[in-house]
Amino acid sequence: MLTKVRERTQDALLREGLLCGEANFRTLAEAIAYAIFISQGKRLQYVNHAAEIITGYVREELLSMNFWDLVHPDCRELVSNREGARPGNTEEHEVKIFTKNGDERWLGISTAMIEFDGTLASLASAFDLTERKHAQEKVQLLAVTDPLTGLGNYRRLVEALDAEVKRTGRTGRPFAVLLLDLDQLKKINDRYGHLVGSQALCRLADVLRVHCRAIDTAARYGGDEFAVILPETTAAAARLVASRIQSRLAIDSIEPPISASIGVSVYPQDGETIEALLRTADCELYGMKPV
Repeated sequence: MLTKVRERTQDALLREGLLCGEANFRTLAEAIAYAIFISQGKRLQYVNHAAEIITGYVREELLSMNFWDLVHPDCRELVSNREGARPGNTEEHEVKIFTKNGDERWLGISTAMIEFDGTLASLASAFDLTERKHAQEKVQLLAVTDPLTGLGNYRRLVEALDAEVKRTGRTGRPFAVLLLDLDQLKKINDRYGHLVGSQALCRLADVLRVHCRAIDTAARYGGDEFAVILPETTAAAARLVASRIQSRLAIDSIEPPISASIGVSVYPQDGETIEALLRTADCELYGMKPV
């Protein structure tokens, strides 16, 4: 709330400065923490010192550019075409820019058409949102991460499965699911203690990370069960991945030795819903578990 009030106050100061004349406006613009970009036609006509700090460019460099040149391609439509906007109308956006050294920064910008030097111009006032965005990303990541193993959690698994079902609907290409169960976890806990049992779960998670491609999703399904989603993968290829995981666990020299039972299912032939797909893999998994 305090930030919003501060933002409105600085916007009001800028508008008052414009009403009182260009000299007063420039004095205010140089004093505030907001970055100010004023464009006329294809070029920036005025920037303040805060704009230099936020972008890493010196004023002379910025004045040879367009604000559009700074903006990440994914966000350019928000700020690249304001010729039809009417003076006095304000729009607010969150956009990503590239700084001079190539870093990405998030800015909260307020854009409006104003009269500057007797000519219609576009005013963008901006404040740095980067730290706030990073904090939000961390919170979002924690929400889909299993705290023990660092893999995705059940929520992440469901999100990934849903995305893959939709992808198959578009492309017609199948995807596979591995469902894994760490064998004899209760016996490990009883003999060695729960700390060693937790370490055994993390050892299995580490093996899954090694055998995951960038497009795969490994998640802790719950308790001693894990899942790996393998996009655009056939049943034969999925069973090869499962065999490699089991072979890697078998050569692990850390005590106690661990192994995993693995069930495989492929969408859509083994189930046309997420529930059916997991159930098929689960049935195969339990058919392989040691007594």
